Amino acid sequence: MRATVSSAAVRLVPADSIGFDELSGLFNEAYSDYYVPLRLDRAALELTVAICDIDLAASCVAIDDEEPAAFAFLAARGDEGWIGGMGTVPDRRRRGLGEAALTDVLDRARGRGLSSIRLEVIDGNERARVLYEKLGFRVERNLVVWAVDAATEQIGPTTPLPPDEARAWIGANRPSAEPWQRADETLDHWTARGLELGGLAVEQDGDLRGALVYRVVDPPGVLQVAARDVKSAETLLAAVAAQHGGFRLLNAPADEPASLACERLGARADVRQHEMRLTL
Repeated sequence: MRATVSSAAVRLVPADSIGFDELSGLFNEAYSDYYVPLRLDRAALELTVAICDIDLAASCVAIDDEEPAAFAFLAARGDEGWIGGMGTVPDRRRRGLGEAALTDVLDRARGRGLSSIRLEVIDGNERARVLYEKLGFRVERNLVVWAVDAATEQIGPTTPLPPDEARAWIGANRPSAEPWQRADETLDHWTARGLELGGLAVEQDGDLRGALVYRVVDPPGVLQVAARDVKSAETLLAAVAAQHGGFRLLNAPADEPASLACERLGARADVRQHEMRLTL
């Protein structure tokens, strides 16, 4: 399947054929007027590529009149893929460049035997959602980026838990797959780079009811959390906020205990997204 672009001067090239300086410039220009503006310098883009397993050889850049104009990044783990960002610079839009880059990536994903591709689209970005649906993506679940900016009261007892033990419990008890940015493989890459993690647990009558792993920064990023009920998730998240002056939780499934606990804590919903999947 090939998208049609409006200029014969357009070439589709692998993203690893241009340097990180050009790639970061393209990324930043494409996202400069996005719903949530994003900016990554070269070092941050290199880190993102490594942490998220983005395969630049399987990713695509659309070159228009010899200038990078659009891109689609493909990450892969096993037989599953993820679109780790795509966009078109503002003055080259409405010409099919982004669709062409994404279509090229999907063809490459099929060629390497991937079984499905995930991506996220911000709620309200109807133009992007229509494109993804045209290409066969379907909404699988809703995600929320939650934030608490100040310390809250601790509402129940928690105990420190070694991060490896917390991750093992979460892995055995999580209600659904983690979003790509907080998946086990992503955390493995972070820890291999020396990121300091903390772990917490909540118990009831000697039974472990929930566990949480977070980045040890202020305020921390909650990386993974699972709980058997909303109250246990609320206790864990309140403890992190109380001890570290807030927290941020990226792409929590909207109907799971962690998101429901964030609502009870009065956390701010910074972004609401739809996770979409294409079966190849």
